[in-house]
Formats: sequence, C-alpha cells, structure tokens
Amino acid sequence: IWVTVSQPLDLFKLQTEIATALKQSLLENEDKVRRAGRLLGMLKAKEKFVLILDDTWEAFPLEEVGIPEPNEENGCKLVITTRSHTVCRSMKCKQVVVELLSKQEAFNLFIDGVGNSILQVPALNKEIINEVVEECGRLPLAIVTVAASMSGEEEIHEWRNALNELRGLVRSRNGVNADVLGRLEFSYHRLKDEKLQQCFLYCALYPEDFAIPKDELIDYWIAEGFIEEVKDVQAKYDRGHTILNRLVNCCLLESAEDGSCVKMHDLIRDMALRITSESPLFMVKAGLRLLKFPGEQEWEENLERVSLMRNNIEEIPSNMSPHCEILSTLLLQRNGLLQRIPECFFVHMHGLKVLNLSRTNIEVLPSSVSDLTNLRSLLLGMCGRLKRVPSVAKLLALQYLDLEATGIEEVPEGMEMLENLSHLYLYLPLLKKFPAALRETVEEAASLSDRLDSFEGHFFKLKDFNIYVKSADGRGSKDYCLWLSASGKRRFLTHLIPKNYTHLEKLYKHKSVCLFACKICEREEPIVLPEDVQFLQMNRVHDVASLNDVLPREQGLVNIGKFSHDLKVIRFIYCGNLKNLFSLRLLPALQNLEVLKVEGCDSIEEIVAVDDEETEKELATNTIVNTVTLPRLKKLRFSKLPEFKSVCSNNGVLVCNSLQEIKVYGCPKLKRLSLSLPLLDNGQPSPPAALK
Repeated sequence: IWVTVSQPLDLFKLQTEIATALKQSLLENEDKVRRAGRLLGMLKAKEKFVLILDDTWEAFPLEEVGIPEPNEENGCKLVITTRSHTVCRSMKCKQVVVELLSKQEAFNLFIDGVGNSILQVPALNKEIINEVVEECGRLPLAIVTVAASMSGEEEIHEWRNALNELRGLVRSRNGVNADVLGRLEFSYHRLKDEKLQQCFLYCALYPEDFAIPKDELIDYWIAEGFIEEVKDVQAKYDRGHTILNRLVNCCLLESAEDGSCVKMHDLIRDMALRITSESPLFMVKAGLRLLKFPGEQEWEENLERVSLMRNNIEEIPSNMSPHCEILSTLLLQRNGLLQRIPECFFVHMHGLKVLNLSRTNIEVLPSSVSDLTNLRSLLLGMCGRLKRVPSVAKLLALQYLDLEATGIEEVPEGMEMLENLSHLYLYLPLLKKFPAALRETVEEAASLSDRLDSFEGHFFKLKDFNIYVKSADGRGSKDYCLWLSASGKRRFLTHLIPKNYTHLEKLYKHKSVCLFACKICEREEPIVLPEDVQFLQMNRVHDVASLNDVLPREQGLVNIGKFSHDLKVIRFIYCGNLKNLFSLRLLPALQNLEVLKVEGCDSIEEIVAVDDEETEKELATNTIVNTVTLPRLKKLRFSKLPEFKSVCSNNGVLVCNSLQEIKVYGCPKLKRLSLSLPLLDNGQPSPPAALK
C-alpha cells in the first residue's frame, strides 16, 4: 500500500488516501477519531500488509491515523521515506540510509535518459559526458532531468556550455537542498523558450503533489497569453498539449490520473518556487489550510501571480487594496469560508487576466471588477450564495466566463459587449431574465452561442430546449453540452456527472445532450436533438421505450437522414420503460458508436429490435443472417438489467472488432452475449485483438 504524505501534514487527508489505496472509503463528515477506528479495522482485515508512507516531513502518532503498530504478531510492516532524521527518530524507525548511486550506476542512468546513440557521436568523448554526469551529484532525479534536457544534443560546444551552466548553478546556490535544486534548475534554463518556461512555472501555483487537470491548466495558459501564435481554439488546445508533452519528456512534469492530469515532483516544485521568489515574482500559499489572508506587506508591487487556492481563509481585511498593477493571475478558489471581498480590493489590479473565485462563499462581487479591462478569465462557478455580478460591459477582453451554479437571478449587464467570449457556463437555477439589452428569448441564447467555441445550457422546459436546438442547429458553438431536466434543483447533476467528472469533462463538453427525469415523447411536441450530437445520455427518462422514439419523423415515419451519424456515446440509466435500444433500421446511423452503456433499466429485453414484418419473417426462416455491426464500438457495459435476454432476437450476432472492454453484471436472464469472434488458423474463435 503506497501513499504519498507530502506537506503540510494533514492526517484527515492521509486517512482518506490510505482508505482509497485499499479501494474503500471513509465518511467525510465523521471526526478523525471515528475514521481512525474504521481505518484500523480495514487494515487489520488485510492481515499482512506493507504500508509505505512516502515523502514524510513531520512525525505523527500512528494511532491518530488508524495505523496499527507493526509487530511480529500482526505481521504488519511500515516503511517511511523521509529526508529528515528527526522524523525517523520521533517515529522510532530503524533508519536505512539510501546511498548515492555509484559512478557506473549514475553513468548508466544518464545514458538511458540521453540515449545510447550519444556514445556513437564522433565529436563527443566519454570524458565530457562523465563530467556532466559527475555534476549531477549521482542523484537520480537530477540525472534524469539533466539527461532529458541534453537528449538529441550532438555538438561538443553545446555540451561544454551545458557543463559550465550546470557548474555555475550548483555553486551559486545556498540553503537547504541548494545543490539539488541548482542541478534541477539547469533543466529549466535548457528549455530556452520564455513562453515554455512561463508555462512550467505556472504549474507551481498548485498545491504540492496535486494532480493538475491538463485542460484547466491550458485554459489558464490561453488566458495568460502564453499561447497566442494560433487563433483557433482547438489549435490552442493542441499547442497546449504539445507544451505539456515537452515538459513531461523533459522530466519537469510527470503524467498522472491516466494521462488526464500532470504532477510536479516536490523537488521540481521547490526549484520552481525558488525561481519565482525572485523573478517572475509569485506568492504561492496553496493548500496550506490558511485561516488568515496574507498581510498587505506581502503584496509587493512587482507580484505577477498569486495562488491562495484551497485554504480556509475567512475574510479579507475591509481596507485592503494591494498596489499590484502587473498582477496577472489571482487564484482564490476553494476557500469555502470566504464570504466577502472589499469593494476596493481590485482597484489597483488593472493588469489582472485570470481571476478564479469559484467555490467560495461570497455573496457579492465588488463593482471594481467591472474596471479590470484586461481580464480574460472570470471564474465564479459553484459560488452558490453569489447574488450579484456587476456590469461586464468594459471587460472586452473576456474569453472565459463561468457563472455555473451561482445564485444570481439576472445575467450581468453588458453581456452583449463580450465579442471575444469563447467559453460561457450559464447553469443558473434561479435565473429569471436576461438584461434588457438582450431579448428575453431562447433564440437569443442560440444567437449568443453562435459566437462561442463552447456552450453549456440547462433547460427545464422541453419547449425551450427544442427552440434552442432549432435556432442553433448548424450554426451554434463548436462544442456544446445541453441539459434538460424537469427539476430546477442542482441535485440532478449528481446523477449525470460521475465522481471522476474531471476525467470525463471533455466528453461532456463536446456535442453532448444529457436528459434527466423529463418527458421527451409528448405527442404535441416530441424532443428535437441536434443533428451533430455525439454524446447522448438519458437518466430516469421513463416515457422512452427505444432510441427510435426520439428520432425525427416525417409523415409518421422515422427519418434517419436527419439523425446524427456522429453519435459516439449512448448511455441509458434507470429508464424504467425502455424495451430495446434501437431498431435495425437505425443501424447505419450508429457506425461511429464507441461506448454503449445500459444500467438499471428494468424492462429492457434486447438491444436491437426488428421493426418490420418482412425482415422478421426472413430472419425466422433463416433466409438472411441477422448481423449487427458496430465497427468502432470500444466499450460495452450492461448492468442491473433483470429482463435482459439477448443482444438481438432471432439469433442475432453482434460484430464489433474494435471492442476493448466488456462489463456485464446483474443480468440473470442473459445466457450468451452473441458476439461474432474472429477465428484462429485452426478454426477456433478468439477474442477481438483490441480486447483488454
């Protein structure tokens, strides 16, 4: 069981991390003592285990966390990695010193990183390579990062210059870990591109060991102007991911969370923070459980970026107005106790480009925000008590505006002036009207989305949903997520968005329709879906018996030509009257389908239905073979389907050679899946080659 402890020590978080590593969970609303008892029970149930607590900086009593004292009787082993002898002594550990690499080990590790081909370059001799390796101090992290930065360099002049730079950095630094940080800083300087260096340093604004969502980071970079050489939004994201790949390949970042996030090694982050303690100047106090807002003396005039995210700050002094004219980023998100921001706070921050106040408890946004004319990203999502946002008419540079799940009843004045707006999040349960300058119609929302690259809209009436789709179809935003729910309450989102929302965020942004607990098959007005929808989810939609019910019709007949042929994901969840998913007639429109999930639909009996008598008769007499081909299907999931009997009646066969994952459980009447499997040379069936 491997858990990273990191700084600052948070025993509550440590309990959660250990439980997660055990694939179990602890209640968030329980006190630490009760959680310790539960965790102790979980660990004792494992009988024998080895618990590794990595990167420990402070000693703590094991019993307060719920870790049993290791002894011969319980068979438990505890391994603590730390750079502090004090921690070892305080926790009564047997100290095992990890020695430096030998010279040969260091050389081999360096060659692994820089590439064996470097030894074949005539201009380079082994002596210069050995000197560079020696300057890495036989420290694995330094060796790996320096090697990555020298990969592909074959000029002897580059190597001599690199050696001089490395020696200079190592000898010019003082303080704790100075020699290590100096060696790591060499890789930062080798990036050479100033924009690339800025992108790297920006990652240090997050807490230690934090999994940074890639898309969120790229959004910040775009807002800061680090990625301006391309205009198209998708091209900017592609450029952002290219930068991230470069930083990962240079070993300055590491991939995390199945590739959707990146992390900074704590020593790499220390190096970045040392750089930003001078120029460019950052103030980073993220995730430190601060209660008090930094004093005015800490807000130096040359501050460029400030991160106070994920703390417990309760208030900002009423007269505070920092003179930080070149401050470009201020991150205050997830300070759940913060209720008020002084009116004068932003008066001297005219250079601000990124302002994140999401998930705070503020009720009013100061009117001084209206004068932040350089602001490109204003993030207020999940500020449930926020009642008023001042005019945004002067914020002509604004690209990102997130008002999702705030308490405002009117969209801010001046919205019609935001010609550069590319991302708008407007889930507002209490919204009563648009400002006077905008017509109070759903058509106007469609017109507004036409100017956006990404649009997320939440509708509580089928009529409004249909009006929007008809008005926007073919000319709306490039990416959209449309929600329809009969409930105006926020709770319906918890059913629609999985806990690992960050991993699926892109999926929900790109041409998505999510329907929850609503009637969509009204005879007077059936639902109208966008013709290019790619992700379709129905949750607790009980008047649907089949996907065919939501298809466009002409003179009573299904018109497949007007149904999206781009559909990639279909999810039906707890739709009580669902009998089948779709008919054979719809199959040609589903050739791009990649994910098919059906869960908790009590009435469904089959996936594919035969919808005309002639085909049914031919199948019954074996005149034709009933083959259902989904060439791009990768994931197939069926769960909690008590009446589910077959993929297709009349001995239908499912052909999907791209299948990577199959999950089936809680389907007692399903006897066989009827998959068409490729044959081996001996004629025996084999799983699809892509199946994991």
